[in-house]
Amino acid sequence: MPQIIQLQNATIGYPDKVVLDHLDWEIQRGEHWAITGPNGCGKTTLMRTLLRLIPLRSGELRCYDAEGKLTEGLVTSYLPQISQIDRHFPIHVYEVIDSGLPDALKPATKRWEQVQHLAEATGISHLLGQPIGRLSGGQLQRTLLARALASEPELLILDEPLSFLDRSYKESFEELLSTIVRPETTILMVTHDLQAGDQEHWQVLSLGHF
Repeated sequence: MPQIIQLQNATIGYPDKVVLDHLDWEIQRGEHWAITGPNGCGKTTLMRTLLRLIPLRSGELRCYDAEGKLTEGLVTSYLPQISQIDRHFPIHVYEVIDSGLPDALKPATKRWEQVQHLAEATGISHLLGQPIGRLSGGQLQRTLLARALASEPELLILDEPLSFLDRSYKESFEELLSTIVRPETTILMVTHDLQAGDQEHWQVLSLGHF
């Protein structure tokens, strides 16, 4: 598979602090990477840099389209930690999913069809009319995943998706990823919960252990 992202001799951080230095990393389309390491090692800063929320301090960050050409328009989705979500915000499950659809998708009936399709794929069709404040952690995670997949991303970034979930939901979420995410979608997952048996499914970038 052709590469989708290349970091070369990259220095990552903030104006007053270098977080990662001399980082070389190549990611091929369709690969699944787990980014691990202790708190404060730079996992979140790296993801924010890939999302272009933080400028690269030095080095090169290149993104490539499906034809291997340089691009600034990589379709990327981000799944935040559920602990960062305001459960009191007055929004329903169907509205969360709809917010991930492209603005250009019209008419409303077509958007609703897509919302229903994504809800069915993630097993939350029966929750579409529920406010997010009534959801369990696993249900909220599935709702956010449906939203993240609504744009059919080339790159899917998951920020600690297994945190705050009980064991059964962790297992079902991992199975869900393997069944509904398109094979050509590249996944980067920040995690503290990668088990030894899971490493056969993920390539691992371990930060803080260079």
